[in-house]
Amino acid sequence: MAYTGRNTALGFSEETTWGSPTSRTNWRPVASVSLSRKVVQVPRPDLKSSAGSAMRRGHFQSEEVCDGSASMVATYDNIGMLLKHGLGTLADAGSGPSSYTHTYTLAATPPTGLTVEAVRGTSGQSEVFEGVKIQNLSLSVAAGEAMMLDLDFIAQTGATRGSAGTPSYGTNENLILHSQAGQFAFGGSNYDLKSLTLKVENSLDRRQLLGSVLTSEPMRSDFMSVTLDVELEAVDALYNAMIAGTQSDATITFTSSTRSFAITCQNAYLSTSSDDVGDAGVVSMSCSFVCESDGTDEGLKILVTNSDSSGTQN
Repeated sequence: MAYTGRNTALGFSEETTWGSPTSRTNWRPVASVSLSRKVVQVPRPDLKSSAGSAMRRGHFQSEEVCDGSASMVATYDNIGMLLKHGLGTLADAGSGPSSYTHTYTLAATPPTGLTVEAVRGTSGQSEVFEGVKIQNLSLSVAAGEAMMLDLDFIAQTGATRGSAGTPSYGTNENLILHSQAGQFAFGGSNYDLKSLTLKVENSLDRRQLLGSVLTSEPMRSDFMSVTLDVELEAVDALYNAMIAGTQSDATITFTSSTRSFAITCQNAYLSTSSDDVGDAGVVSMSCSFVCESDGTDEGLKILVTNSDSSGTQN
């Protein structure tokens, strides 16, 4: 029976043992989701053929690949568990009723994992995935828009589609909007941005071992990376900073009443700075920053202030 995508949602919870599913504690409505299981079938590796044709005879399952992506609106209150699993670690502090702080920073070892339930629109069905880790996390916002959180997942497997759970959204629902942005600061100067995209790449890889078609717990196969792409009206200062190799923290804070969302790209340097002129209009500039660790500041910090005592609250 046909169904629509309205009310598609993701439910998620932290696992204590990787690959052992837990009941969903947090829910978010999504703009899109593609998390799914793919069964890889391969022909048997010999020359056996049918006598009546040149067709192969027989195949087997080599592996199950479970991955996909999701996109949702970022909020001040509801995405903390995803930030923790995308960056690596969380420290809670502060006090109520509206001055709790949650600091998300990078970690050498990713958190254990998530159980994720994808509710499929109006179908009444969902699929529950276990052993889910966040491969890539992206936060982006442009003038006139709400900030979006985009996630790429890698997982162990999923259960057969069945009756969907009932999403239970958090009490607070405060979107992070473009109009709430402060100025972007780098190298002692402030700038007004047209857009930004922050991307964290965790470099996780599958581990196929004898005895199972499923992956063992994914591990890093390369360095993590954190990049920040910004667009603004052209200024020579950032072009000159790229030429000079200037390194500095790059910061921007979004604020709504007592809530705030502060991004600090630590030890950042410019890898590209482009301000090509192509018409008679206002010249724009696109800049890409690369973040580094100095052994103390690991490259990225996101500091959230809200009315939740826990940084992983629904």
